[in-house]
Amino acid sequence: MSNKEEKIVLGNEAIARGIVESGCHFFAAYPGTPSSEILPAIVRFKKENNLDIYVEWSTNEKVAFENALVATYTGKRAAVAMKQVGLNVATDPLMSAAYIGTIGGFVIISCDDPGPFSSQTEQDTRFMAMFAKVPVLDPANPKEAQKMLPMAFNLSEKYQIPVILRPVLRVSHAQQTITYNPIARIERKANFEHNPQRWSATPRFRFILHKQLNEKLKNIAEEFNSMTALNFIENDKDRAAFGIITSGIGYSIGRDILFELGLQEKIPVLKIGTPYPLPVEFVESFIEKCDHVLILEETEPVIEFQIRDKSKIIGRLDGTIPNEGEMLPEIITRVISDLCKKFSIPVPEVTSTAPLEKMVADLGLPVRRPTLCSGCPHRASFFALKKAFPKGIFPSDIGCYTLGMNLEAVDTCHDMGAAVTFASGLYQAYHQEGRDIPIFATIGDSTFYHSGAPGLLNAVYNGARFILVILDNSITAMTGMQPTPESGMTA
Repeated sequence: MSNKEEKIVLGNEAIARGIVESGCHFFAAYPGTPSSEILPAIVRFKKENNLDIYVEWSTNEKVAFENALVATYTGKRAAVAMKQVGLNVATDPLMSAAYIGTIGGFVIISCDDPGPFSSQTEQDTRFMAMFAKVPVLDPANPKEAQKMLPMAFNLSEKYQIPVILRPVLRVSHAQQTITYNPIARIERKANFEHNPQRWSATPRFRFILHKQLNEKLKNIAEEFNSMTALNFIENDKDRAAFGIITSGIGYSIGRDILFELGLQEKIPVLKIGTPYPLPVEFVESFIEKCDHVLILEETEPVIEFQIRDKSKIIGRLDGTIPNEGEMLPEIITRVISDLCKKFSIPVPEVTSTAPLEKMVADLGLPVRRPTLCSGCPHRASFFALKKAFPKGIFPSDIGCYTLGMNLEAVDTCHDMGAAVTFASGLYQAYHQEGRDIPIFATIGDSTFYHSGAPGLLNAVYNGARFILVILDNSITAMTGMQPTPESGMTA
């Protein structure tokens, strides 16, 4: 295989390629859309190139995070991948990792799901990075995601800090031509140095570590001010009535729209690849040259919040950009067109989509709800439960079996493992009044391994009475047929 081979790949494959090109030694993940394709691609690159990289499907995101993190304590480069709500599960070790730091490079890939399309929330991982006080890189396309990964590992090792890469769904599942660069083969023997004051720091030392963390972020922000590979201005002007600051997928959408409207040479664009810590000096120098600045970022106003003087800023905080849902091209086209007219910038009329929408509506096409697959054994399970106990309560969990609601056998779906704890809490709430009603919790085997067991232990410990149905199909079905611990199959 040529070191400079070019291929059209999925965004997650580009991320996997960036990971192996960075000389990563240890990779762990828990499957979840839109991140699931990263690990299989790493396994493929490992086999094709005979790479010495350890790869595992972990039982949940916290386990994956901690396994990878401690590998960095030995000097190895490590990475972990999950979807955005998976980072919630790993938040506890993330917060401590920011303080304690790393030795080898540690990169967290957290794939966001604006919309959302397959998640409970459309939360923004960049906010999690701000909360945890760790740097975050925001790729605009698959090629940039690949490019950012070696930079993320280097940044992590330089400052001994975890670094987050935050691709959104439209980056993870986009396709683009990328170049297969040479794979770095970094030889490092595991060497854990005993340092209890750091690795087992008491609250008093955590105060010192927090101070050191703040200093790291200050230095990283200064470095980002001059990182022109990720932060740059297109069509720079000494003075502009209207400019755009954008990050991640917002840059790709905004750039396409400017070309479609013939505005690519009329409006300056500041592209930010490092939304936290924000390169404030670079951003403020751009704002100073513009009378008005539109900020395009997905999904929350993370960049907006970090800009001190918001008097020129147009974006989510003033309601110009909707505060929920994807930043769709038709929305951004309308916003840019309206602002150009407002600021006396010539712009062609945007073709209305209303006639097309009316044509589709007039067809009267029936809405087809998602259903469980033909032949799915869970259909019969839900049918039997509802038939036998029509007045029961049916807490369920995260997985395709949530579609049991079509059979009226799913009453709740909250977060992974909640079927068990909800069943326990429901029992106690009714039992407190002397009323015992039939409660049937349904949970998939992979979800049970992920976070169902602690709730079951608690239910037994506290004497809750309910029926737990583990819908065991021996696979993690919804996210792509990944193996479960029961299978004995590893990555």
